[in-house]
Amino acid sequence: MRIIDKISGLKSIGIIGIGNITGSAISGLFWIYLAALLGAENYGELGYYISIAAIASSISFMGGPMAITVLTAKKVKIESTIFLLSICGSIISAIVLYFTFVNIGLSVYVLGAVVYNLATAELLGRKFYKKYSAYFILQKILFVTFALIFYYIIGPEGVLLGIGLSFLPFIERIYAGFKSTKINFCLLKTKWKFVTNNFVLDLSWIVERQIDKLLIGPLFGFTILGNYYLAIQVLTVLAVVPEIVTKYTLPEDASGTNTKKIKLLTVGFSIILALVGVFFIPQILPIYFPEYTESINIIPIISISIIPTTISTLYISQFLGKEKSGHIVIISVISFLILAVGIVTLGQIFGIIGLAYSLLISDIFRAIMYFLFTYFEKKHV
Repeated sequence: MRIIDKISGLKSIGIIGIGNITGSAISGLFWIYLAALLGAENYGELGYYISIAAIASSISFMGGPMAITVLTAKKVKIESTIFLLSICGSIISAIVLYFTFVNIGLSVYVLGAVVYNLATAELLGRKFYKKYSAYFILQKILFVTFALIFYYIIGPEGVLLGIGLSFLPFIERIYAGFKSTKINFCLLKTKWKFVTNNFVLDLSWIVERQIDKLLIGPLFGFTILGNYYLAIQVLTVLAVVPEIVTKYTLPEDASGTNTKKIKLLTVGFSIILALVGVFFIPQILPIYFPEYTESINIIPIISISIIPTTISTLYISQFLGKEKSGHIVIISVISFLILAVGIVTLGQIFGIIGLAYSLLISDIFRAIMYFLFTYFEKKHV
C-alpha cells in the first residue's frame, strides 16, 4: 500500500510539475525578457506597482488561498462563501486603488488576481491536479499575449493591465463553485478562527514578500529596484521545483498523508539550484542584460535564499495541514520586521549588496524559527 501511495504521490507531483514548469518557464523567461524590453527604471516601477496590487489582492482575499486549499481538501464545503466575500473585497480594493493611483491596470490586476487565486486554490484542494496544471499554463500564455499587446498599444503601463486581464477568464471556475456549494455563513463561523488566522498569515506573508520593493523604490530609486527585481525574477525561476512540491504537499498534509521524504528530497534539490544561481547565472547575465550591472553582484547572494525559503514553505505546508497557523503569523511578522530594518540600515550602508543580504538574513531567520517551533512542539508533546 505504501508503494502505491508513493507512486500516486510522485504521479501527482509530476502532473503539477509539468504544468508548473511549463507555465513558470513561459512567465519566468518573459519576465526576464521584459527586463530588457522596459529598461531598469521602468522595470523597477512595474515591480513597485505589482507589489501594491499584490498586497491589495491579499487584503481582498478572505482567508487566503491556503485556507481554501486546506478546507476543500478536508471536504468542508465553504468555497462559495469565501468566493463571495473575496470578490466583494476585491471590487472595493479595485475602486480605492483606481481613485488613489488613477491606474486602471492596478484595479484590473486586483480583480483578476483574486479570481485566479480562488480558482487555483480550490482546484488544489480538490486534488484536481490536471485541471490545475491546465489553468496554470493557460494563465501564463494569456499573460504573455495580453502584456505584449497592451505594451505596444499604450506603453509600459499596458503590461500591468495585460497581467490583470490574463486572470479574468478563470471566473468560469468561480461560477462553477457557486453552483456546487451553497453560501453558508454558519459554516464559516465554525471555521472562523482558522480562516482569520490564514487571512492574517497570507497578508503578513505577502507584505513580507513585497515590502522590499515598496521600500527600495522610494528610498533608492526605480533603477536600483529594477536591478533588484531582475535578481528576484531569477530566484523565482530557480524556485519552480520547490513551489511545485509545496502545492502538492499542502492538500496532502491536510489529508494526513506522510510527505517527509518528498520534502527532504526537495530541500536537497534546492541546494543544487542555489549553486546554479551562485556560479552559473552571473556568468551569462551580462551577455544579455548589459544595462543591469548591479544585478550581477547580488544574484549569487539572493540565489542562496532558495534554500531557507524552501525549508520555510515546507514547514508552512505542515502547519497549515494541521490548521495551526498562529506560529506562521508570528514568524512572518518577525521576518518582515527584520527585512524592513535590514533594507533601511544595510541598504543605506552597503547599497544594493546590503539589500540582497537583508533578504537572505530574513529568509534564514524564518527557516530557523520554523525549525525551532517544530522542535519544541514535538518535545512538548
